[in-house]
Amino acid sequence: MPAEGDSTTFHGIGVFDPDSGQASKGAKKTYSHVFGDMACYIGKHVPNAVAVTAAMTDNTGLTKFAKQFPARFFDVGMAEEHAVTFSAGLACEGMLPLTTIYATFLQRAFDQIIHDVALQDRKIVLGIDRAGIVGEDGAPQHGCFDVGYLRMIPGTVVMQPKNGEE
Repeated sequence: MPAEGDSTTFHGIGVFDPDSGQASKGAKKTYSHVFGDMACYIGKHVPNAVAVTAAMTDNTGLTKFAKQFPARFFDVGMAEEHAVTFSAGLACEGMLPLTTIYATFLQRAFDQIIHDVALQDRKIVLGIDRAGIVGEDGAPQHGCFDVGYLRMIPGTVVMQPKNGEE
């Protein structure tokens, strides 16, 4: 089975050929690709920028950042709450954390967003991947509540780009 030897590629996959394991890749860049490219751009031009993810390096677009800036990349494992608090701590020390977490798992860090980021007035960028209905990833990956609960937090700016240009 192809997935047994390559769990990263098959972590969140859409349509694929079950015999060969070859994935059908779309021609358009995904949100994850655009976020990853922008993170690299920011990393190149903003020396205090760091990237933080919770066990989703590939699927949130941060693989290139991790390779280009290994000393400024942090994968905290499946610990979304820690990713947010860690990012707030980095911000306390003058860093600009680019923190990306799947929307459905970000709700685990709701308290940390309020207590460690918003109330402390810490500037972090939350690149929320898989927001809304995400189709091929299935119901457990849908981030249906992120926009609603983030909009109520004081000092939070919520942006929903419709495409890569935005």
